[in-house]
Amino acid sequence: MILALAFGEAMQAEVVHQVRPNETLGGIARKYGVSVSALQAHNGIANPNLLFVGKKLKIPSSGASEVTYEVKKGDSLGGIASRFGVKVSTLTLVNKITRPDLIRVGQKLIIPIKAGSAKPASQILSSTVRRSLDAIRPKSGKWTRIVIHHSATPTDDAMNMHRVHKARGMKNGLAYHFVISNGSRKATDGEIFMGGRWKDQLDGGHMKSQSYNRTGIGICLIGNFELRAPTNQQMKSLEGLCKYLMKRCGIPADKVTTHKILHRNHTKCPGKYFSLPSLIQRISS
Repeated sequence: MILALAFGEAMQAEVVHQVRPNETLGGIARKYGVSVSALQAHNGIANPNLLFVGKKLKIPSSGASEVTYEVKKGDSLGGIASRFGVKVSTLTLVNKITRPDLIRVGQKLIIPIKAGSAKPASQILSSTVRRSLDAIRPKSGKWTRIVIHHSATPTDDAMNMHRVHKARGMKNGLAYHFVISNGSRKATDGEIFMGGRWKDQLDGGHMKSQSYNRTGIGICLIGNFELRAPTNQQMKSLEGLCKYLMKRCGIPADKVTTHKILHRNHTKCPGKYFSLPSLIQRISS
C-alpha cells in the first residue's frame, strides 16, 4: 500500500500533456487548473508563442506556490520578472541573489506563483470608463479576438496618433479601437481612450490583414516595450478592459493575442518586455 501510494504520487507529479493542433498555453493551463506562468516556468518556455504540435509539457501541481525556471541565453532578471508577472525584488529575495546583473545561463530560479482570484472588470475599471463602455453596443458576432499593440514610442497620445493616421490616408483616423496611456503628454498613466472606430463599430486599421481588422479589437499601449515593460497602471487598465470586452463580446481568453503572433516575422510589436502569458493569467482567473 505504501509503495502504491508513493507510485501514485510520483505519477501525479509527472503528468505530461502533448500539444495538439490549435492549442494554446492558456487553454492547456485552464484544462489542468494551473496558471500560465506556472506552466511556462515549469517547462522552461521562454517564448510562449513558439509552442508547437507534439511538444510534451510537464504539468505542475495545481496547488503549487512556486516553480523552477532555468535561465536561458539572453535572459535578464528584469525580463524574467516581467515575463512571469513578479517583481525583480521578489526574485532576488527568494533566490538570494546579491548581484541581479550576474545571473548565468543554466542557473535555476524559483518563480513564486501568485494565488487567489483576480478582480472582475467592474472592480478594475472606473465608473466613468464603465459608463462610456456601456453606452456602446458592440455589433453581434463581429468581434472574435483582441489584438494588443504598443506605440513603439516612449511618449505619445491618442489624438496625436489620430492626426498621424489621418495624414497617412486613413479616412477614419486612429487605427486602434482603444489606446492606453503611460502618463506621457496629456493623459494620465493607465488612462483609457476610446476611439471613433469603437464608438461607431468600425473595422480597425491596426493590422496588415483586413480579415483581422474586421474581427479584431485593436488596443494600443503607449510605450516602446522593446526597451522597457508597460507600467503597472497600463497593465491594470488592460486587464480590466480585456475582461470587459471578453464578457461583452463573448471572446475567450485564448483569442486575446498580439500583433506579432498574428503577423509572424512581420513585426516585434508589442515588444519583448510585454508578457502575454502574464496578461492571459490575469484575465483567465
